[in-house]
Amino acid sequence: MTNVTRNNGALSALLGSKSNIHVNRRWALFASYACLIVFVIFFLCPPFYMLVTSLKTNAEIANLATNPWLIEQGVTTEHYSHLLTETAFLTYFKNTVIVAFFVVAITMVVSVLAAYALSRLGFWGSGVMATGVFLVYLVPDSLLFIPLFNIVGGLGLLNSYWVLVLVYPTLTVPFCTWIMIGYFASIPKELDEAAKFLGASEKYVDLDLMLENSM
Repeated sequence: MTNVTRNNGALSALLGSKSNIHVNRRWALFASYACLIVFVIFFLCPPFYMLVTSLKTNAEIANLATNPWLIEQGVTTEHYSHLLTETAFLTYFKNTVIVAFFVVAITMVVSVLAAYALSRLGFWGSGVMATGVFLVYLVPDSLLFIPLFNIVGGLGLLNSYWVLVLVYPTLTVPFCTWIMIGYFASIPKELDEAAKFLGASEKYVDLDLMLENSM
């Protein structure tokens, strides 16, 4: 009888602890969602304010008596028409797309290959080179402006797309390489060994398995 009572008491305590854990998790979930909602509202306020302001007339924008968060004197698309027809915005946008495409492509190719070699191949001096990449990343960008200007000017590439395509990777490649080194280092080496054990070639492990996962 005593053993049965003890078992019932232990079962009740266990059920009570599980119930408390469930309640605590529920409150933690509510608190997380509440914080997330507040953060989203705070994050979306500037874009919403810019959108509302862009749809107002100049007179309403200049009138400080109106509500800055509401459109009270009618919606207008005059600002967008002026931007697209009377300025060189579309040219600037085209230049940005071209430069961004080439910079991203160069950065991804160079940083992924360099990070894979430094973190997975394990050749002599790879650790020193990885540390060197990190130290290069710590160099302030402002220190490179004058040397890069002199180099690009000597190559005759000023006022062209290629000056940006060549300069921006000097800033993005060290950062992306350091980030990708950490990513490749987090992949278990057992994955490589399992692929090789199943008959995969070194080329498959390097290109198909690792590089495709990094993309």
